[in-house]
Amino acid sequence: MADNALANPIPSVAAAHDDDEDPDLISLLPDCILATILSLLPLPAAGRTQILSHRWRRLWPSAPLHLLDSHLPVPTSSLCVAMSRILASHCVSAVRFHILLARPSASDLDSWFRSLAAKSLQELVLRLPSDDTLRLPPSFLSFRSLSTAELTNCRLPEDGEVYFPHLGELTLRLAIAPSAAALHGLLIGCPKLGSLSLDRVFGCRTLRVRSWSLRSLTVSVSLTPWRVQERGAIELEHLVVEDAPALERLLAHDINWGPSINVARAPRLQMLGYLGIGIPELQLGSALFRSMCAVRLAADLRSVRTLALEMSDPQLKFVADFLMCFPCLETLHVTGMRILNYEMGDDRIECLSHHLKKVVLKGYLGRKHEMQLAISLVRHARVLQVFKFLCENECNSKWVTNQKRQLQVDSRASLLAQFVFEKFSKGYIRFSKSASNISLVDPFDT
Repeated sequence: MADNALANPIPSVAAAHDDDEDPDLISLLPDCILATILSLLPLPAAGRTQILSHRWRRLWPSAPLHLLDSHLPVPTSSLCVAMSRILASHCVSAVRFHILLARPSASDLDSWFRSLAAKSLQELVLRLPSDDTLRLPPSFLSFRSLSTAELTNCRLPEDGEVYFPHLGELTLRLAIAPSAAALHGLLIGCPKLGSLSLDRVFGCRTLRVRSWSLRSLTVSVSLTPWRVQERGAIELEHLVVEDAPALERLLAHDINWGPSINVARAPRLQMLGYLGIGIPELQLGSALFRSMCAVRLAADLRSVRTLALEMSDPQLKFVADFLMCFPCLETLHVTGMRILNYEMGDDRIECLSHHLKKVVLKGYLGRKHEMQLAISLVRHARVLQVFKFLCENECNSKWVTNQKRQLQVDSRASLLAQFVFEKFSKGYIRFSKSASNISLVDPFDT
């Protein structure tokens, strides 16, 4: 039975087959290959192979460990006991360790972390089912081989040397840092960090990012100030990218209020958004915006290729101001727009004449203010290839034909431009939480 195999990793088998009796082709493979195969099986199936023979009984404990509590066929109340026994039975490396259902005690977690650190754990996911914050034990800092970590509803350790030499991807969600210095120390202690996602992190009012390795930075804050009061801790109000020479994408989730963003030095920044009126102040190089209103413009952000804007009630001029700051922009996403009268001339906006290839309007209904923005882009985007309308209505053929007529697509600036109308059925989301994955070409295209 699966339960017995997991609860007792080395069961007693009365009728074990002799290794030399009529071996099958799989049994002819060397132990190292069989152990690799076992590591790719679901944990219950891998555990059941112990009943096959004496040889298989020793293979499973020596296979690289992928321990996900959601895969264990035991009651939730027994998960912690089962996981402790599995960890005790394994004597080699641990690849993945996920807690999604179990409710470990502080001593359980400390014991598991010590065991996993000794087994050179590579991937750690703590997504605890309770809203109560779990304080991570000091043994968390002993992971030297960790490459990926996702920590939800956790409080970071207050003391100890922070050094994760191989950590490349880190997600903190509903997490608490004991101080701003602790969060800064965590980033400094990750010299190979390539992707950082901060999803409602408390305990740090101002975060200053200085990293030679960081390529993707994703930030979100609570939807309303009462969430901060509920947690009893300060939340991020100011994000300052002081020096990030490798940073390629800066993404903002759920920005309804704060933080202010200041990008001082990110020479390779290619993707930026969503930018919205909830951001009190936005400084990009020498350009400065307050609540999406331009205070100072500067067309010096030539590295940015993709821009996403969320505009609840701005003028079309606001869009034009942003386009002026990104002369080499190739893709523009606009969500939730209501735009007043303004004519977007292409003589001052370099990206309209030479670079803008794709525009996506999300939540489109063909209203007057939406139509004005679309017509302006149709008239002036000379190298446009795709104009996509993600519509909230049924988007039938008669309506689409009427929209194309009003958009005056026959007089478009780019004769190669294609106009795509699709029903937007995924709900009101900016982009998926997996957007921090650098392999996603365009996380806004959801």
